[in-house]
Amino acid sequence: MADEIKKSNIKIKSAEDTGPQIKLRDQNNRTYSFFKNKKDGDATVAFLNYQNFKVADEVEISFREVPYNGIVIRNITSMRPATAPVEAPVSNTAVTKQRAPGQEYWERREEKRQSSILVQVAFKAALELQSAYINSGREEDREKLYNDAMEFYDWMDFQIGEEVGEIKKSDFTLDTNQQAEPRSGVVNDEPDF
Repeated sequence: MADEIKKSNIKIKSAEDTGPQIKLRDQNNRTYSFFKNKKDGDATVAFLNYQNFKVADEVEISFREVPYNGIVIRNITSMRPATAPVEAPVSNTAVTKQRAPGQEYWERREEKRQSSILVQVAFKAALELQSAYINSGREEDREKLYNDAMEFYDWMDFQIGEEVGEIKKSDFTLDTNQQAEPRSGVVNDEPDF
C-alpha cells in the first residue's frame, strides 16, 4: 500500500542529486528517493533531515512504497539517526553461490550438446547417403534423407548409451551400398539403411 509508512535502518552508500530529487542507495544497493521541495516551494521534511547526514552515515528512514510504471519506488518521508543495527550487506559471493547452476544442470547441458553433435553427424551421414543415391542416378528423396538421419542418430545414441566406447565420425566410411561400416569394429549392430 502506498499509504503505509515503513521504517528501516540503512547505511547510506551513495547519494545522487538529480535536481528536484535526491536518490540514496543503501548497503544492499536498494534505491530510495525524496523531493527537495514540496509543491508550494517549501523544503520537504526529508530534505531538511538529510542536511544532517552524509554518505556512510547510518540512518533510520521512514518511507512509502509507491507503485510507478510497473516498479515500486521507495519515497523517503523523514530521516533520523539509526535506532537499531543496520542490516548487514548481502555479499556478492553469497548471491553468486545461490545463482550458480549445480552439477545436474551442467550434466544436462553437456548431454544436450552431445545430442546436438550426434544430430549433426547423423544429418551429414544421411546427406552422404543421399548424395550417393543421386550420383547413382536415383531421384532425390528428402523423406528418406530425414529418416536415414534419424535412424543413424538413434543407432549412434544407442551405441553411446551402451558405453561401447567413444564413437567418432572418422570411425565410419560409406560404401557404394550406402551403409555405414565401422572401421574399428567398435560396434556389432549396423544401422539398417
